[in-house]
Amino acid sequence: MIRRAAAAFAVLLAIAAGATHAMPAAAEITKPNATARVLAAEVCEDMVGDAAIDAAGEELVTPQAGVWDGWRYTCPYQFDGGTLAVNVDVFKSVAAAKKGFTKVRDQTSGRTRLYGIGQQAFQGSDLTLVSRKDNFVLTVDPTALPDRFNRDGIVWATTLAVFDCW
Repeated sequence: MIRRAAAAFAVLLAIAAGATHAMPAAAEITKPNATARVLAAEVCEDMVGDAAIDAAGEELVTPQAGVWDGWRYTCPYQFDGGTLAVNVDVFKSVAAAKKGFTKVRDQTSGRTRLYGIGQQAFQGSDLTLVSRKDNFVLTVDPTALPDRFNRDGIVWATTLAVFDCW
């Protein structure tokens, strides 16, 4: 039990240390209501985990378990040697989510605009994929995964599984 708690803490520290994308301003975010909490937490559903595992070709070293930190829901997918970070930011409104998405997009260099994923999406040169649907902004960040993985494949499989849930 202590080993599992220590591993979960290490994953959260790694995610916090590796956060490269801007956070939304406090005035634009809100404590999610019950419906938003359920929808955001779907990034930690078995279907999403199965997609990440299939794309990685490896099992997770710890069970997926999401955690809320105010307006952000984080579900780390811990593989041997690294983590796929999946985050959902819940905004007060669609307008605020658009503004938050634009802020992150504008701070990301080497980005490619993507079509057909949510209502707005881009992928950075580091393969992090950011997309918006309604008042949610999803970030799938593979930068902490080891080089042996097909990071792009894992990001796409995971993102598409999330949108299948949503």
